[in-house]
Amino acid sequence: MALLLASLLIECKDTATSFSPGPGDSRITGTWQLVERYFLKDSVNSVLTEVLVPRDTSILVTVGGQPIMKDTVVMVKGIVFVKRDTSFYTTKQYTPTPAQTLTFSTDGQLSPSGSEMTYYAPIKYYRVDATYPDSLFINFFINTNRTTLAFRQRMLVQQDMLMLLTNCNQTQPCYSKFVRVK
Repeated sequence: MALLLASLLIECKDTATSFSPGPGDSRITGTWQLVERYFLKDSVNSVLTEVLVPRDTSILVTVGGQPIMKDTVVMVKGIVFVKRDTSFYTTKQYTPTPAQTLTFSTDGQLSPSGSEMTYYAPIKYYRVDATYPDSLFINFFINTNRTTLAFRQRMLVQQDMLMLLTNCNQTQPCYSKFVRVK
């Protein structure tokens, strides 16, 4: 039995193929340093006010004359705590030190460096989307559990400036702005 098991294990091979996105795009190959970000800064929901509410209250609760949907409040022992979203959009500037960089290699690999680059840490590969003539999109690839997952972001390249844009559900997109280092 042990001999049979050993022979089966010898025959067992890793059939996962190495992923290659292809060659990098010369417009973005090299190292880029983060200089500015515009993003949604999450904050904890905070208590706006509290009111006493009878148990048989309808779907709406009135707070200060304003109707509030009951499913957006938390009720604790007959007191309704109305929460408000304190998230906001902010712009953050970055200094050259400590460096926050992305390196786009000529073989399609991506290497993030710096504490502010955690968003890009699981991304190992990239490819500029050639589907469109102006190549305004970049595909990022994450390898996990022998599977390669891709997602696309808008991209803007102007000389030595690179912007990666994401949707923020408002009129102005969120972005990460980089300048070319080398």
